[in-house]
Amino acid sequence: MLSFIYRLATRFEHAHQVRPNLLYLNPEHLGQLRESFADPEDLGRILDILHMELIVDTEVVHPHVGWMSAQERRAG
Repeated sequence: MLSFIYRLATRFEHAHQVRPNLLYLNPEHLGQLRESFADPEDLGRILDILHMELIVDTEVVHPHVGWMSAQERRAG
């Protein structure tokens, strides 16, 4: 899962000239992502490594990334 997210982020950055800061997953994807790390319970550390905020939604069919300005994130 981690390599898949890395590829998504790289493609996004090349297409939009900005690194994504949002990661959309469903709960199952999140479980798979956590298994990629030595301490799967340390979600804060995982997100620090990814440099993205996490949005978990059961409606997410495929993991994807996006970008939102800091101002928009504070307002949300």
